[in-house]
Amino acid sequence: MFDLHCDLLTYIYINRNNIEKIKKTCNSIYNEKNINGAIFNLFFMSKQEMKEELDIEEKEINVIEMLKQADYILKNNNIISNKVKYIYGIEGLDYLENINDMDILYDLGVRSVNIVWNNQNKFGGGTRAEDSIGLTDLGEKLIEKLVKKNILIDLSHANKKTFFDIIDKAKELRKKGYNPKIFASHSNTKYICDVKRNLTDKQILSIKEMNGIIGIVEYKNFICSNLKSYEKNFLEHINHIKNLLGGIENIAVSTDDEIYYNKKIENANLYFSNNVGIKLRELLLNNNFTIEDTNKILEENANRFIKK
Repeated sequence: MFDLHCDLLTYIYINRNNIEKIKKTCNSIYNEKNINGAIFNLFFMSKQEMKEELDIEEKEINVIEMLKQADYILKNNNIISNKVKYIYGIEGLDYLENINDMDILYDLGVRSVNIVWNNQNKFGGGTRAEDSIGLTDLGEKLIEKLVKKNILIDLSHANKKTFFDIIDKAKELRKKGYNPKIFASHSNTKYICDVKRNLTDKQILSIKEMNGIIGIVEYKNFICSNLKSYEKNFLEHINHIKNLLGGIENIAVSTDDEIYYNKKIENANLYFSNNVGIKLRELLLNNNFTIEDTNKILEENANRFIKK
């Protein structure tokens, strides 16, 4: 399975003084039998939330230095199987000092970004921002920078105005001969679960129009189900998008897993991540998905999109 969104880099950073804990957590998760590919994210919230959620002090928040530390630990401590393919992502560019710093992040392996998290920043509005807040002038310059650097633009967490402003800017750049890579790494459908972090049918169709993909996420709050109906509701999200788009070519999966938080979130995901790939395969095959379509949803669609 290719996990279109997991916050491994954040988990590594907050546990950087306990390498054995990181190894114990990750060795059974990231391997050829379970999660064999991923976008590993380092995520950023408001300064208060960084302290409350991750115990990261304001003085520590430096996106480049944090990525350097997490990258060094990942590459020098046998954290995951060497058969796992991955790229880096940054979720929330609130602390990007200058858009030209994307050149440094690119050199460190960043190939995917959410320009906003849930809140408003200097680039645009997240899902907790006012509906009228869209892409700023600086945000437009950033989108152009990302497209020219061939970096994936992740629309999960953007509010509707920012979402469609990014789509419009991407279309403008496409007319000029560029090839924007637009996707939503961890969002489900509002048709099944009407929460701000999920996507309307119009948003889903616009992602397809940009040849992007959508990572159906197993996080319970975006599935809208109790434990007894987890699997049924998760499948409903996949089937709705399949029917809306006329196929499964734009569908992938993601975990956004709870293991990366200091506080314990009870029953947050459909399956715990140390067997999520195996369980999702069983779920699809046992519910009328062919082997071919199952392979596309779990791995091939994401690999094709990223390899572009």
